[in-house]
Amino acid sequence: MWPALLPAFVIGVLTRTADMVADDGLRMNRALACATGAAYGLLIAATIKFFPVLAPLGLAVMLSCLFTGKIDSTVHYAGLGAFALSAAMLGPVMPDPVLLAAFLGAGVADEVGNGLADRSRIRGPLASFFSLRLTMEAAALLISAYTGTWVFIASILSYDLGFTYIFAALKAVRGRAEG
Repeated sequence: MWPALLPAFVIGVLTRTADMVADDGLRMNRALACATGAAYGLLIAATIKFFPVLAPLGLAVMLSCLFTGKIDSTVHYAGLGAFALSAAMLGPVMPDPVLLAAFLGAGVADEVGNGLADRSRIRGPLASFFSLRLTMEAAALLISAYTGTWVFIASILSYDLGFTYIFAALKAVRGRAEG
């Protein structure tokens, strides 16, 4: 299962790049931006297929974003569409329903809590927790400890590393270009 950490990292890079195009004004050719979204959707579907232990986590992430309205731009629609098409073409993977429900609950809580914190509807340590988006990490750690399947927390951390790395790298490049 440890080879799954590489696609998790790349998914983090692609997802953050798509977020920066959709939300932060990163300028990118529209076709390339949509290809970035499509690439993360395809890679999530392939990761679920070839590493089925991660199916509850990957599916929960996609569903929680869909259910909370976070898929709200062309780039992310491309990601969702590529995920759905790729998952259909690769064939079904049946996730553990209990783990899917646990990760889905954590994902929805993460998205809703982050939105509330962004709008200052909650304050204090709870706002900090949700602003840092730690719900899924906490759930993955607890589920990994309970099941002994440490690839859950390792995959989330690998994703987070890619997500954070590309943000810092693109921000540095953008700063040099503007300076």
